[in-house]
Amino acid sequence: MSKHKIYPFAVAVVRSKENNLVTKDKLMQMAEAPTAQDALRILTESGYGSLPADEVHDFEKLLSAQLSDAYRSLAGLIPDDKLVDVFLYKNDYHNIKVLIKQSISGANAEAYLIDGGTVPLDRLKAAFEERKFTDFPDLDVKAIEDAMETYAKTKDGRYIDLILDRACFSTMSAVAKRSKNDYVIGYVERLADITNIKTFVRIKRRGKTFKIFEDAFVPGGLIPSDDFEEAYERENPEDVLVGKGYDQICRNLMKEDLTQFEKNCDDFIMSYVKDARYKSLTPEPIVGYIIGKETEVKCIRIIMTCKLNDIDVETIKERVRESYV
Repeated sequence: MSKHKIYPFAVAVVRSKENNLVTKDKLMQMAEAPTAQDALRILTESGYGSLPADEVHDFEKLLSAQLSDAYRSLAGLIPDDKLVDVFLYKNDYHNIKVLIKQSISGANAEAYLIDGGTVPLDRLKAAFEERKFTDFPDLDVKAIEDAMETYAKTKDGRYIDLILDRACFSTMSAVAKRSKNDYVIGYVERLADITNIKTFVRIKRRGKTFKIFEDAFVPGGLIPSDDFEEAYERENPEDVLVGKGYDQICRNLMKEDLTQFEKNCDDFIMSYVKDARYKSLTPEPIVGYIIGKETEVKCIRIIMTCKLNDIDVETIKERVRESYV
């Protein structure tokens, strides 16, 4: 028996929900649909609500509602346990970015907020109005303040993202380690490393300085910044990064088509996540379902965006990520 707590009811609920996830075959049907309207019809028939065909450009409404429902339905399945929160902090920090930028621009950014963090949106918005964040002990309050202060000094919105992305991974990593759940710790480590590898490739290919990578480097992974610095100085960065546990991604690091590279990164994470389906009583299936649902939404977004831009079927299929089911 696992050394971790067991959650038979929570896992039973999630197993039932897994049956409603969109399969890879269904995603391929959407990709093969003659038009975006036809793809939308397949989506709505798969349980994604309803949207008139003439409003197909507003498909994001369906995706947002699905994610919000998924997060809400899982709330409370693991009472008094921060484990699932690890996967929701990214929504908190996303919302914080949106609220900071809204306060700067004065524009209404309500549509960009995600109802699926550890902090309810109404409380988060109230905290910004009062500039009081002490009620959120798990979030990095100093990073929120630093992001606002740095923007005030530089007028460069890039620093808002950089500071809060680092804070997000710091929070995820700290809470994952406190959970003592090896699966969750491993997920955060892999996600941080993959995030840094993606950043490295984009910056290296654009010929930017290593300092830009250092600014964007997120904590929580197993590959230190020094290794990336050594790789940056090499003609073939693969010589340094191969052997770090990500060989299938790093072997053609500088030659792989960027779209395919991004897909390979996402599929690598999904191959790890899928192990959760074979657990029976521990929290891993709940975690797996969350990530599986997010990946499903990402795949649908890719398909619908491509359909609306008349991308050919084979290209769309190549871009669709591995699904959880």
